[in-house]
Amino acid sequence: MKLWQKFFLLTLFLAILAVNSVSYILMIREHKNSLILAKEKAQAVCEAVVSELERSVQNEKEQTGYFVLTEQEIMDLLSEKTDDLFSDCEIKITPIAVRHDSVKQLPKDADKFQMTFINDRKEQSLIEADTTVFWEGHFYRITVISNISSLLVQFEKDLVFSQWFGGVVSFCMAVALLVASLILTQPLKHLETMTKRIANGEYQNRIAIKGHDEITELSEHMNAMSAQIEANISRIEEISKSRETFIANMTHELKTPLTSILGFADILKIKSDITEDECREYASIIAAEAKRLRLLSQKLMELISLQETELQLQPVDLKELVEKAIATFSPICEEHQCFLQCNMKAVMINADSILLTSLILNLLDNANKASFPEQPIDIFLEEKRGKAVLRVQDYGIGIPQEQLAHVTEAFYMVDKARSRSAGGAGIGLSLCKAITEAHHGKFEIESKEKCGTKVSLTFPLLKER
Repeated sequence: MKLWQKFFLLTLFLAILAVNSVSYILMIREHKNSLILAKEKAQAVCEAVVSELERSVQNEKEQTGYFVLTEQEIMDLLSEKTDDLFSDCEIKITPIAVRHDSVKQLPKDADKFQMTFINDRKEQSLIEADTTVFWEGHFYRITVISNISSLLVQFEKDLVFSQWFGGVVSFCMAVALLVASLILTQPLKHLETMTKRIANGEYQNRIAIKGHDEITELSEHMNAMSAQIEANISRIEEISKSRETFIANMTHELKTPLTSILGFADILKIKSDITEDECREYASIIAAEAKRLRLLSQKLMELISLQETELQLQPVDLKELVEKAIATFSPICEEHQCFLQCNMKAVMINADSILLTSLILNLLDNANKASFPEQPIDIFLEEKRGKAVLRVQDYGIGIPQEQLAHVTEAFYMVDKARSRSAGGAGIGLSLCKAITEAHHGKFEIESKEKCGTKVSLTFPLLKER
């Protein structure tokens, strides 16, 4: 059952219950008031009958000259008079036999009116009022009986009318509620349609937002959810694509040195008249490709281990660590005829010394490969705004702007021919970024073609960790 159907049925039930209950209560109240009026009328008639009969008895005494009328004379007189009084009521006069030596047999309320409801054999509803009077030495009970069957019949008619009227009103309310529920739940139907589309994969769809009610808030949350899902799926697709590219590039990079090693090994195995110089040449090529393969596998292992393990960081003097890395790398710079310029201040950070040394050596190696002979490589280390900032800057070939966003991707190489001839595999900068982020740092790279590249690393200071 739909929500609007539940809302409609519940509201209709409550409306019918309310209308019928109010009508029934009003009818009962009106009927009670009518009965009270009937009682009061019977009482008033009884009082009028008593007064009229007393006056008739007194007139009869004056006309006949008798001081006292006998019981039979009084009954004859009362019978004649009651036939002319209040034709819509039945009047009964009954003598009450009382012993002369005692008046205690009279009820205490003999002089009061008493009203009771009775039903005769004709199933008529009657109401009576009676009282006891004393005339000429005798007690008489005056009873006035009024028929209220018409009141009850009218009550039944009114009750039936109220039921029909309640039914008509409830039907009109049902139609109005049906229209209102359809109008009010129209945004829910639109929301349901859009939700189905989103569930079917159309995450770019957005729900139109109107008003300021709960449905609007729900629509906003649905739009935010679909936007987040779309962003997550796009990111997953990018990760999947990046992994596919990573695997393809890794396969290619592993294939190149393995092909060289197997090729020259086959030559050494097959060729019988190989000279000693050729043997040394082929062996040196095999050794170089094996070293390249070992370096590639080492960097891959470091990159994978960074993603799977939590680093154990220790307090480290970053200036001292950089100086040791420079001392290690200086022979390579001298061979390439480049020189290092340092401007460093002592700063303390939490770090893994081995990984951080690998990071610095990778940055120096990239700067050295990108520089021309006799060009400087600048190294800056300072404390800035509560952070340790390390910058390595060269003034070599630079990186084109359209490729700058991809240089930290694994196996991405700006100039593949030049990188391979220099012994690179495109993992260095991706490894540098991973090491920096593992140290809760920030990796930034700026470059301009033919003007050089500047890599900036920002680490939290020791006092902040």
